[in-house]
Amino acid sequence: MTQSTVRHSNPFWIDQKHDFIPALLKHPRIIHGELATNNDEYDVVIIGTGFSGVACAYWLRKLYPIERFPRILLLEKNALPCSGASGRNGGFLWPSYDYLAGYVEDFGYEDACRWVDFQHENIRQIADAVKENGIDCHINLTRGNVALARTSEELRDILRSYEIIQDYIQKHPQTKMTLDNLELWDETKCQEMLHSSKFIGGMFMRESGTVWVAKFVYGLLKYCLDQSGVDLMTQGKVIRIEDSKKLVLENGRVIIAKQAIVHATNAYAVEYLDFTRGKIIPTRGQCSLSKPMETIFWPFGLSARDGREYYHQSPSDGRIMFGGCRWRSPDTEHLNQNDSEINELIRDEHARYFSQWHPDITEKNHSVEIEQEWTGIMAFTVDELPLIGPLPGDDKQFLLCGYNGKS
Repeated sequence: MTQSTVRHSNPFWIDQKHDFIPALLKHPRIIHGELATNNDEYDVVIIGTGFSGVACAYWLRKLYPIERFPRILLLEKNALPCSGASGRNGGFLWPSYDYLAGYVEDFGYEDACRWVDFQHENIRQIADAVKENGIDCHINLTRGNVALARTSEELRDILRSYEIIQDYIQKHPQTKMTLDNLELWDETKCQEMLHSSKFIGGMFMRESGTVWVAKFVYGLLKYCLDQSGVDLMTQGKVIRIEDSKKLVLENGRVIIAKQAIVHATNAYAVEYLDFTRGKIIPTRGQCSLSKPMETIFWPFGLSARDGREYYHQSPSDGRIMFGGCRWRSPDTEHLNQNDSEINELIRDEHARYFSQWHPDITEKNHSVEIEQEWTGIMAFTVDELPLIGPLPGDDKQFLLCGYNGKS
């Protein structure tokens, strides 16, 4: 069993002290499920109001005439939209160039390279949507991120990934990958940039950065709700699907989806959808946010342990957002769906991390103190591939889940 305390999870990104949350909750197209008992019909019902679910509704309205899908409903089981993993992450926009060698080993050269190229293009599309809709979500794709190596094995994988990128660019000149976007760091460069002698190399990615994901999702959600025929229901927890069209809610209400049901619930799909059980492994991640700091140590984001530890510092108040260290839990937080509490063992690792791996910070009398911390549930899959597309044997239900910690 995971050892945890009763210390509560309090995600910074969706803390209701932020004005953008109560502002959206006043929207007239929001239905409060606990107050509604009448049944209704929609053309498309999207379960989940995180990144995937809201993006699905956004593109249905962007790409199709309203006559194609006159009525669209977004269903959220909690009181707040985007209260799952999309509101509880680390805030990175980071294509996995540093992990390309691992992808090649798992999925083959061509598919792995196309996958990383696709990740990078996704980031550009997010930036375009932010600009087009004027969404204030603190997006920054110029600060860059660096993937760090502590061991010779980790460095070997990073160097191998870089070699694969070089080779792929030569073989596919039409790719948007470019070596101008990447820089290899040696041990001397790491010492210069990191306030630490603990890292022996890394790969810096220039066109990458950070975003306040919940603010981005709320911006897209406002666009959707401002369109004709789009509703959002909060506290509308689905307990089962009948006949590929009837969504039975916890309060007994039944919603009819005339054309399609989209399952954009990531790890939470296992709560009500039989097909995902045994394929999705709910896994709890943990993040913390430090108190404000006067000194900005890194203008870029950082990761270590093949991305299993990750952190960046706010340029405005110096707070450090840190995530990872699941390895400290005996069960690595697999099959744990409780995002209301934090794991004390993992918290201890967060608290000691910077004195251990960036000792120059503490030697200069800077203390990194945790102010806020939270957990969130990721959806790993048994084959490390997402579940995207039609539910097998059913042309009315579609899956958008199982991202393995990516989005």
